[in-house]
Amino acid sequence: MPRRRNGEIPLPEGWDFARDYDGKVYFIDHNSKKTTWIDPRDRYTKPQTFADCIGTELPLGWEEGYDSNIGVYYIDHVNRE
Repeated sequence: MPRRRNGEIPLPEGWDFARDYDGKVYFIDHNSKKTTWIDPRDRYTKPQTFADCIGTELPLGWEEGYDSNIGVYYIDHVNRE
């Protein structure tokens, strides 16, 4: 049976999740033997581009972060920028 997080839809076959030393969730693709911060289920639930976003939502692969020195910043996990 696929693993679930917080009652969400199951991860695709061959995927798992874990937490880093700060407790942040990352995803493990056992098929390709790679890890990613991007939830593989996001491709079904997140907008694909900024043009598709509504309100303050971010597209697939983007995350909002906060630093007490610089304030809000954005992370593009797809392009690693």
